[in-house]
Amino acid sequence: MRYKKIAVTTALLVSSLIVLSACSSSAPSGTSTSASPLSISAPLSGQLGDKSFMDSANDGLTRAAKELGVKVKVVQAGADDAPAWERNLTEASSSGNYGLIVTGGTVVASTLKKVAKQFPNQKYLIFDSPSVGKNVTGISYAQNEGAFLVGALSALITDNPATFPRATGSKKIGVAGGMDIPVIRDFIVGFEQGAKAVDPNVTVDVRFINDFASAQKGYDVATAQFKDGADVVYQVAGAAGLGVLQAAEDSGRYAIGTDSDQNGIHPDSTPASAIKSVGNTVYNGIKSFQAGTLKFGTTIPGDIANSGVGIAFNDKLVPKDIQDKVDALRKQVVDGTIKVKSAL
Repeated sequence: MRYKKIAVTTALLVSSLIVLSACSSSAPSGTSTSASPLSISAPLSGQLGDKSFMDSANDGLTRAAKELGVKVKVVQAGADDAPAWERNLTEASSSGNYGLIVTGGTVVASTLKKVAKQFPNQKYLIFDSPSVGKNVTGISYAQNEGAFLVGALSALITDNPATFPRATGSKKIGVAGGMDIPVIRDFIVGFEQGAKAVDPNVTVDVRFINDFASAQKGYDVATAQFKDGADVVYQVAGAAGLGVLQAAEDSGRYAIGTDSDQNGIHPDSTPASAIKSVGNTVYNGIKSFQAGTLKFGTTIPGDIANSGVGIAFNDKLVPKDIQDKVDALRKQVVDGTIKVKSAL
């Protein structure tokens, strides 16, 4: 049975406005006053509804609106629509209405670099990218470290079919990536290293969906991986990854979620998710800006050691002894015993 395309309930290029009161300035300089609330524009390089990366960022924005009293305008765009990214960033920057502009995703970094240079007095926060200008604060995540942990778990799953009844003991696992770009390669490198740390004989089947939006394409790629023997497939594909999770459910195998805790989407077939704390770091960045302590031209790191990345287990599927084995590897990464490789 083919996977029914998952509907994205929020329309492309539709703006949503969240307005609450606050005590910060909307001036481009970002200086604080008590006259008016801080206004933020968030032109995103993707659509909401992925239950992962963009939704996590939006959670941080929504939380800032509720708890910090800022005004937030979210502007969506297609995941491959670079002209829209530039147009939306330029319109927000030229308006002079926003104290801070928030965007994210490594794919939009070069666009922001160009726009930020044109508007040197505007302040920007970009998540999932290093800083790209003197007026830009970056938030960069060690996604390779989070992927290392779920790679280790995936190897433990295929090696222990008695504990994980959907596994066949094939010693074969996979990654379904959205596109063959450096940040996705960084996930893959970490995942492979984590798997090999558990069992050097495990093989990793890497395939690219070539799409971050189509759940159907994600479903088809993952289904092929399962048919070719993969016991577990790790999705790093945005909204297309929802199809990977569905394919695991339908194929009687396992899939690993990414960026947000996706374990509850298919709780019988999703043993864990690799977490990238986008929402928390976006919220903290806005809070720092509001307090006047956000440093521009710098990059905020997020790794295993500071909980910027990590793993969320599905306790229903993963027993404590298996979790402890993964946690032992996590501690070795934190103390430097294990250095996780990077593709960046």
